[in-house]
Amino acid sequence: MQLLTKNADLGPPLKTSTRRKIAIGSWAGPGDPSVYGIAELDAEPALAYIDKLKLQSGVKITFSHFVGKAVAKTLNEHPEINGVLRWGRIYPRKSIDVFFLVASDEEGADLSGLTIRNTDRKSIPEIASEMQVQIDEIRKKGDPAFKKMKKTLGGVPGFLARLVIGFSSFITGTLNLWSPLLGTPRDPFGSVWITNIGSLGMDTAFAPLIAYSRVPLLITLGAVRETPVVRDGKVVVGKTIRLCVTFDHRLIDGVHAAHMARTVQRIFANPERELT
Repeated sequence: MQLLTKNADLGPPLKTSTRRKIAIGSWAGPGDPSVYGIAELDAEPALAYIDKLKLQSGVKITFSHFVGKAVAKTLNEHPEINGVLRWGRIYPRKSIDVFFLVASDEEGADLSGLTIRNTDRKSIPEIASEMQVQIDEIRKKGDPAFKKMKKTLGGVPGFLARLVIGFSSFITGTLNLWSPLLGTPRDPFGSVWITNIGSLGMDTAFAPLIAYSRVPLLITLGAVRETPVVRDGKVVVGKTIRLCVTFDHRLIDGVHAAHMARTVQRIFANPERELT
């Protein structure tokens, strides 16, 4: 068994502009350069598309699966967003992998996560089915992917936890090395994090970037709400949803965010055309 290999599959570093070098040098870590934004979107075309996919596939599909696919398509169209910062340079990822935060038990008392690899290449029913298999395994076996790491951290004094986590992040993120001895899956956190706060009855909340994950983009998905909307010049009751976005300003700036927002709006307006 090979004990040491690359953690993430990365391409050569991108050419760094002067502005990007200033951004990289201005902040010490993802906790500092967090930028927040809200996109309020018409949910009705997406809901209709989800219902159609349920009937066609017989698979239980939720808004989380839909948003995962929509975000993956967005990253595919804007690959400059899909990168890792290491040694002061941005390295593009060779795949689009979406990390979903999920409840690790039926009651939702504890949280875990799972990663769908190459999400942009999979259909929404495929994403939903793969997620369900992983969720069932987490709830049955107690999160086997991170079990060893959790056991190790459980024996570390609280005042040393940050040091241990930081050292692990340096090995896997900065050095881009991985070993099964670390007790974590290879490249476990992917390109973007998605968490569904709508399942908790909330429609607006921002989640913090997780420094050790090296993920520059985190999206919280709110609950679908009935709200006044304008259709054909008239105010009517419609269904909307909020995507609350947190991103690392060292890798993603306002131009990137605007491009991403327009792409997501286009997908939500006609999901059957964009995602089929």
